[in-house]
Amino acid sequence: METLTDILYGIWTMLSDAGLYVIFGFLAAGLVHVLVSREWLTRHLGGAGWKPVLKAAVFGAPLPLCSCSVLPAAYALRRKGAGRGATVSFLISTPETSVDSLAVTWALMGPVMALVRPVAALLTATVAGFLETLRGEQPAPPAEEAGCHRCDSDTCEHVAGEGRWSRFWRFVVYEMADDVGIALALGLVLAGLVTALVPDDFFLAYLGNRWASMAAMLAIGLPLYVCATASTPLAAALLLKGLNPGAALVLLLVGPATNLATVLTVGRMLGKASAVLYVGTIVVVALACGAALDAAAGAMAVNVVTDHAHRILPPWVMTVGGAVLAAYLVYAVGRWVRRTWRRLGSGEAHEGHEADAHEKAHAHG
Repeated sequence: METLTDILYGIWTMLSDAGLYVIFGFLAAGLVHVLVSREWLTRHLGGAGWKPVLKAAVFGAPLPLCSCSVLPAAYALRRKGAGRGATVSFLISTPETSVDSLAVTWALMGPVMALVRPVAALLTATVAGFLETLRGEQPAPPAEEAGCHRCDSDTCEHVAGEGRWSRFWRFVVYEMADDVGIALALGLVLAGLVTALVPDDFFLAYLGNRWASMAAMLAIGLPLYVCATASTPLAAALLLKGLNPGAALVLLLVGPATNLATVLTVGRMLGKASAVLYVGTIVVVALACGAALDAAAGAMAVNVVTDHAHRILPPWVMTVGGAVLAAYLVYAVGRWVRRTWRRLGSGEAHEGHEADAHEKAHAHG
């Protein structure tokens, strides 16, 4: 019973610390969603050369797309003429950081990690895109007509006549709940488990070596299928248990950007050599950034664990933010349970999938 209480306390601590910032991040993500169209992105990311690579890294960084939802977006960009380097840069920069994940990072890890994380993500995306550009450009597949703004277009029949603010609230309330809510809830539960069950000196005792701890986080992050926002509570909990900041940064960079689906998609779009280069660049740059962060933190005596920005806010504000986020995550889990139950109850996976797609397209119920 005491262990369960410790787990619940750890989860609530994360919720209250991050709640207000997550809500702010979701609202900011909604604004990005309605103000930045994929047609606008493709106009700027098309063609070969080095400039589209830089633009792809910068434009992709704030977008609220996780490691799964970025794949159709990158595929659409490629089919509309984006260069190979720009496509790779977009694929890395977008899931590694977003406005909502940066808000959570600021809340749970402080301003140092909130600054280092996007810089490292932009560096990783730019290096990978430049290396892909050096391999030479190949013509993109011929463009096809867009079927839905969630894939290519902002003008399809699903959103005809829908106002901008309707799209904003639909995205924040329904789509973010479906795309991020479950993963964030799981990340908070894992963080609570780590807080309650892992000894405070675990990493100092067993992974005290900087490179050993980064290698361990690399082994965890490479196959891990998690978005940038959901990986943050887990990394924060590991930091509190003695994990060095560089290793936490490796997890934050590698986890959202590498998984089997992403690697296979890169291989289909750009070839097997590009897929190997994609993973290899992320690994090398993540390790280099992690080592640089540890060295800088040691030289400047910066404590990235306790320098939390949320301490400037009154406790009651943090409590309200945590309660609102908890309600939102319960709602997200409820939507997932209802969809799963509906598919299992019908016994027809195909019909269940169509009903789920229709529900997400129109955001009813």
